[in-house]
Amino acid sequence: MLFMGNLDNLKLAAKEADRCVACGLCLPACPTYRKTGSEADSPRGRIQLINAVAHGRLTPNEKFNQHIDQCLTCRTCENVCPNGVGYGKLIDAARAFIAPAQRRTEKLARWVLQRRSAIALSGRLLRLAQLTGLRRLLRGLARLDRIDRLLPAIPAQTGWKSLYPAVNARGEVALFLGCTSSILDTETLRAAIHVLNRLGYSVHVPQSQCCCGGIARQQGDAEGSHDMLAQNAQAFSPLGDMPILTVVSGCGMGLRDHLGKRVSDISAFLATVDWQDVTPDALPTRIHVHDACSLRNAMRQHKPVYDLLAHIPQAQILPLPGNDQCCGGAGSYMLTQPDMAKRLQDDKIEACKASGTSLLVSSNIGCALHIAAGLRDHGIVMEVIHPVRLLARQMGHKENAA
Repeated sequence: MLFMGNLDNLKLAAKEADRCVACGLCLPACPTYRKTGSEADSPRGRIQLINAVAHGRLTPNEKFNQHIDQCLTCRTCENVCPNGVGYGKLIDAARAFIAPAQRRTEKLARWVLQRRSAIALSGRLLRLAQLTGLRRLLRGLARLDRIDRLLPAIPAQTGWKSLYPAVNARGEVALFLGCTSSILDTETLRAAIHVLNRLGYSVHVPQSQCCCGGIARQQGDAEGSHDMLAQNAQAFSPLGDMPILTVVSGCGMGLRDHLGKRVSDISAFLATVDWQDVTPDALPTRIHVHDACSLRNAMRQHKPVYDLLAHIPQAQILPLPGNDQCCGGAGSYMLTQPDMAKRLQDDKIEACKASGTSLLVSSNIGCALHIAAGLRDHGIVMEVIHPVRLLARQMGHKENAA
């Protein structure tokens, strides 16, 4: 049974669809169209389907739902659209309209995602499950098994301070923690603070911040996503126009759409500041860069990653071949659409094999988890790491023991 959202809201969103001239330039850019060859799995096709539902020419059914769900929301199509159609907002509105009731963000999940203490507790429970072997009890349940395969070794959870002052500070920034990153990738957050402090920036961490709302938005829970974005806006509002930095481009995408250009990916910010006398240690190796779709297509801040890594002496910075195609991670997509996610993941694994490198950087934890899981499945030894974490290592940052 389908949950029918507000038709007026869908009609309002469909006004954006009227700007599509059906030129077809988006077709070869769309990862799902490349795989299926189906017009209905292309941006142009989905726009026509949404328009038909909004204007009563088509009754939404399970087939319609499947075509909408199979969209990665990678927004590559927005980069090639001559009319600048805001496809991302359109597909979000469609998901909010047709999302099955059972897929909507559960009240408990929303409650957790809106509270930092609950997010930290979730991390501690996951770590306990890994350390005690309880995770084995989850295997055999398809969705939980897929989650378990994605998880790295859960680090000890960090209690974040409200302020990390720099010595001889010359500026101030705010840091967005996120939910997945603060549970699974605390080292990148600690590395970000280290690099910022070394460069003379004091780091504020508002304690009332919460999940960016991206998970809820993907599940069609527009209300939950809006509530989380509003909570974050309130959390960061006392800091005025201070830059808000994110270490997860998926979070940055949603926050930037809501809070404007004061939200920046941390690499984009660090690539523009004065490095004064700070010189990282040399690293004579090739580093391949995976461009996350959210950073490349939505935030459009992927190029500064290369500029930032260029501060590492003797490092050769190269793009991973096929960076114009989504890896298939796409937030929760790798869990809800495992078949298509696997097909796209396979392409990235082949690119990693061909690169011949042992080091891959990615600015989005969802992409990093998805690619790393594929590498493990294929027995390929390659570290997947955030660019700022790599940079911090070369600046003497000591990571916590697992």
